[in-house]
Amino acid sequence: MTNPMSDYAFAVFITIITGGVSFVWFCLDLRNLVLARTLDGSDPSVRDRRFGYSMGLVIATIGVVGSAKFWL
Repeated sequence: MTNPMSDYAFAVFITIITGGVSFVWFCLDLRNLVLARTLDGSDPSVRDRRFGYSMGLVIATIGVVGSAKFWL
């Protein structure tokens, strides 16, 4: 059975998918975090959302940087 993709093409494909999803995730969480700045910070649910968006930014950054470092 032959492979439909070469090893190099598969690595490029996985990197683009992983980096792309991480970049979109980063953009969405950054947008949500900026929008959450205007909400009442004394509300626990607002603080939870801000924390969640911040953790999303950290995870997305790891995905983008990891995808980039794979090729360096």
